[in-house]
Amino acid sequence: MKRIDIKSDINLDYATEMNYPWADKLIVKIHWWSFGGLALFAFLAAVVKIANYYPSPLSWRVMSPAEALGALVLGLLSSALVTLAHGKINNHYYWRLLVTSTLTIYAYLMVFIAGGAIEMHFIFFAMITLVLIYSDWRLGWLMLVLVALHHGILNYIAPFWVYQYGRNDLALFAHSWPVLIAVIFTTILANNNRRSVRQLKDARSSLEKKVQARTAELRKSNQRITNILQGILDEGPTRRSRKTEKETF
Repeated sequence: MKRIDIKSDINLDYATEMNYPWADKLIVKIHWWSFGGLALFAFLAAVVKIANYYPSPLSWRVMSPAEALGALVLGLLSSALVTLAHGKINNHYYWRLLVTSTLTIYAYLMVFIAGGAIEMHFIFFAMITLVLIYSDWRLGWLMLVLVALHHGILNYIAPFWVYQYGRNDLALFAHSWPVLIAVIFTTILANNNRRSVRQLKDARSSLEKKVQARTAELRKSNQRITNILQGILDEGPTRRSRKTEKETF
């Protein structure tokens, strides 16, 4: 039975092909965009208090200033941590684990600010899809575990932070299986992409080796031709010198 690797960077040999530098910069930007969205939702929920006017997916309850501020601080810390860590973590797998965790935190915060609005829960699916950019199947499963812990614990101690209708034990199961299916599908997609990248890299490496071998053969052939021509050129003056000596005698 093949052992599942959950510790090492399984994409270490394909970082260049997967364009990780570009992906990392995009992830950092998305963190700050998420903070901007969180700040807007917090303003609408705690200052404008839109829940008093109409039950909206953006806010199902009036958020206290302290709650809104706490969510903003946590979001700011998440974005700042990712920004400061960008390019400074040698093992890229650890970076991927970090951003997966902070993106999950942002999904938590969006649900919290919305007063447990069901519509906001779709952000979890968006984040699971986003980390697919790294083609690492383990990231989706990490997010699944974090989501399960979040919903499972808060369903009992602070249910209105998760669901607009309060505690609901059946909702844990109703929410878990779509997330599980999403993670299974993204796992398939991640592995399929890794397989394609590996095959392309292997094909390119094989082609490069063939080109190097042919280049070496051409160099040898050119060297042999050069030696032959040089021998002919060197032999020409020698023949003329001998002919001159014969004519002299």
